[in-house]
Amino acid sequence: MTLALANRQRRVALDRKALRALCERILAAHGLDANVSLCYVGDAAIRALNQRYLGLDEATDVLAFPLEEQGEMAGSAPEERLLGEIVVSAEKALAEATRRRIPVARELALYTAHGLLHLLGYDDHTPADRRRMRRAERAALAAAGLP
Repeated sequence: MTLALANRQRRVALDRKALRALCERILAAHGLDANVSLCYVGDAAIRALNQRYLGLDEATDVLAFPLEEQGEMAGSAPEERLLGEIVVSAEKALAEATRRRIPVARELALYTAHGLLHLLGYDDHTPADRRRMRRAERAALAAAGLP
C-alpha cells in the first residue's frame, strides 16, 4: 500500500504520519490494500478543481476522484491498485476548525476520511447515505484517537 501525500499549501502544518495512519486504518477496515494519492491545497486550487470537474465555481472542503471501480481492483495485484486521488482544502479546514473551536488536525482528518470513504463507495446524497457515511467517519476518527 502506498499513500502518496503532497502538500501544496502553507497555511496549515500537516501531521503526515497521523494522516497516513488514518488512511491505512480505513483501508484495512474495508479489507483493501490499495494506493491512494492525497493532496492538501488552498481554497483557490480546490475551487479551480471544483469548477473544472464538477462545474461548481466555489471552494469546497474535499474532492475525491476515483480511479478504479471496486470490481476492477479485485483482479489486480495490490501494488498496482490505485484507488484514487483525494484533494483537501487545508484553508477550508482551518476556517471551519476556527469557527468550531476544534483542532485543525481533527478537521483535516475528517475531510481526509470523508474523501477516502467516497473512494470506497460511500455517498452522502440521501439522508440514509449521509448517516452511513457519518457513522464510518466517526468510527475512523475514533480509531485514530480523534473523537
